[in-house]
Amino acid sequence: MNFPHFFFRSAGGALAAAILGFTQGPAMAADMQRTAGAQLSSGDVAPGKLFARDASEGIGPGLVSVSNPSSPKQPLAAPLAPETRRSKSTVLHVAPGSAATQLVLPIDTPDDAWVMLIPKGSNPKAGEEALRDVTMLDAKGVRADVRAARAGNAQLGVDAERLKSEGIMKPISMLRLDKEMGRGQYQVQVGRKAAELGLAVEVRLPSSSIELSLTSSAMQLFPGDDGYVTVGLQSAEKVDHVRYEAVLYTPRFEKDRVVPVVKVGPEYRAQVSRAMSERDEPGAWVLEVRAVGSAGGQAFDRLAQTSFGFAVPTARIDSVGRARLVRGAAGKVAALEVDVVVESAALDRYEVTGTLVATDAKGVERPVAEAQVTDQLGAGTHTLTLRFEAGHAGLSKLDGAYALRGLQLYSLGTNTLYHRLNQGLGVKFPAVRAAELAEAKVTPAIEHLMREGEFNLVP
Repeated sequence: MNFPHFFFRSAGGALAAAILGFTQGPAMAADMQRTAGAQLSSGDVAPGKLFARDASEGIGPGLVSVSNPSSPKQPLAAPLAPETRRSKSTVLHVAPGSAATQLVLPIDTPDDAWVMLIPKGSNPKAGEEALRDVTMLDAKGVRADVRAARAGNAQLGVDAERLKSEGIMKPISMLRLDKEMGRGQYQVQVGRKAAELGLAVEVRLPSSSIELSLTSSAMQLFPGDDGYVTVGLQSAEKVDHVRYEAVLYTPRFEKDRVVPVVKVGPEYRAQVSRAMSERDEPGAWVLEVRAVGSAGGQAFDRLAQTSFGFAVPTARIDSVGRARLVRGAAGKVAALEVDVVVESAALDRYEVTGTLVATDAKGVERPVAEAQVTDQLGAGTHTLTLRFEAGHAGLSKLDGAYALRGLQLYSLGTNTLYHRLNQGLGVKFPAVRAAELAEAKVTPAIEHLMREGEFNLVP
């Protein structure tokens, strides 16, 4: 999973940008809403400890402020949140260069199950020879790989004999099990040639009630915080016992370290953040968890993986100021502004982004404008102002009390998300009628959106 720097765009989208100089001074403390202790919603990301690690790229000076219109035709997109990864399968490996060996596969539900024999490497001919050196016995000790291969080919519509006559190799063997083969301990006998080449054995049990699930506590985890992955095990039968093993893989998918899985209240957690430090590489890490045990007297083996972002935060949003309307000389509202105070522990170019929403007649929040502001900041407390052009908001013809949503802080030097508050701390702007908003300068991009009817909510 990656967290790329996000630029706001409209369809065809020209950006209204102004180079404004350097960061403004701190705002009045009495007007600020602090993020400390704020209740987080689904998909929020909030760093705890900050680290003094200067960025070396993408940190040129100069404050840039951007406003862009949004199409209100679609409701505000739901915030990104961690997904739950579920697995009714497992994978066993025979490393290249191994001696002949035997693998035991606990098959708790053979109905419609699959066993896939996957030779290592990229040489199809060597893989075909290795597969001839592998046999599988069912729970009764009867050889089952030949009939299971026929069943697999029939299920997939593969004419194995025709492929063989045409000289087409099959380096992956698909074995389909059935209820008659019985549940229990299957054996895969890996001969010398197969063991030397290396082999992966994947078992899929779609009809089983035993399912392993992994859910990250957040999409972005930080060192020293209480970031974890919840490990769940569901089963229609009583679980007699289970043992969890968890290991981390780096962003280059190199096996790295073991992670403790502990019981916290009613659930098990892989304590990821406690196993990582600020010396670790930022990026998308993978957690692999294996659950081995028995349920209803039958052994099972499940393997699941999930990914999460890992970052070493050097800044966070400290507080958000009172939202205000900025009027021009003619008395029209020229902009809607809100100050965002950023606490930084290192030199970097930071970007604050936000979405302005209006509520339609049915009570649905709709995006009407987007803004971003970036600047090079050093260690200390700094104020960046999100400025939404009133004309962009007015294109939707929606009025009332506009609100701030999707408040985010990025590091452009590391291309990483540091802080996200989807509800924007509940910031609301003073109520204003659409007729009070200054008209937008119609650029070719905005003209295109108008022709497409992107701002027309009434059919």
